Amino acid sequence: MKAERLIINGRGEEKIIRYSSLLPQSQEIHLPNRDPIQVDWRRNFDRIKQIQEILKSCDITQEEGEYRVRVDNPSSPYALGVVFSDAHIGSSTTDHQLIQDMLELTLNTPNSFLIDVGDTFDNGIWGGLQFEQTIPPYMQRFTIKDIARELGDKFAAVVVGNHPEWMFNVSGEKPEHLFYEDVAGAIFAGMGMLHLRAGDQTYHIAMAHNYWGKSKLNIHNTCKRLREVEYPEADVSIVGHEHIWGYMKEMIAGRDVLYVRPGTAKTEDRYARMHGIAKRGQKMGIGIVFGMTERYLEAMPIKDAVDFVK
Repeated sequence: MKAERLIINGRGEEKIIRYSSLLPQSQEIHLPNRDPIQVDWRRNFDRIKQIQEILKSCDITQEEGEYRVRVDNPSSPYALGVVFSDAHIGSSTTDHQLIQDMLELTLNTPNSFLIDVGDTFDNGIWGGLQFEQTIPPYMQRFTIKDIARELGDKFAAVVVGNHPEWMFNVSGEKPEHLFYEDVAGAIFAGMGMLHLRAGDQTYHIAMAHNYWGKSKLNIHNTCKRLREVEYPEADVSIVGHEHIWGYMKEMIAGRDVLYVRPGTAKTEDRYARMHGIAKRGQKMGIGIVFGMTERYLEAMPIKDAVDFVK
């Protein structure tokens, strides 16, 4: 360790500066009247990696998950996936009767289950949305937890969308903690793959709240890109967020593939009107019928799907 005297002002006052001629593995910082401070980047990296491992081990969300259909009516060879998306519970612009109808239908239809593709509650905490909240965000969360509790093993999967994610952005609280006690299948952050076990059959469902490739001319392009880029083995590809309703089927390598845009319950959306997105949101209400004894895969309006399964 070397030491030098350094003049620090115009009065000629000096300060002793100590330094090493070699770059040490543990950097030492020397301050007057204090023990040396050691900064070791390798040690810091070791601690950071340990914390990262702890946080990762406690992550509730999944990349993939499995759900087995609860068979209430063994005489029926079909199961019904109720596609639920962009409910925006709590907003003054949301059709809460539509949401209730979808939930009651799921609870009361044998062999049915709920697939939630995100933005389950509005959580409007910025950008003027706070003035559209019929009930405050904390009561929206209580409401969500009670819905999840009652659905129980009929709640197959949920995707965390951008509106609930604002919880994390402003407070560090992750919205998936609202669901983990009750969702029977999987919880996905933004997107994920649900492996559906329906009787003797297995189907792979790619779910994303939002994805690139959006087109007003071909609303299913984003579903196609999700399957091609992220989940090529998917039998069903569902993308929400844009409050668009529709479905189509494509033949890929000799197998049926479904693309679904599930719509919304936020049917009176001032933001969408002001920004030229759409006059109003398109009401959710799509059911996917899955064969349980033989392979069968078909999307249809929810009432038709319920009649088909029953």
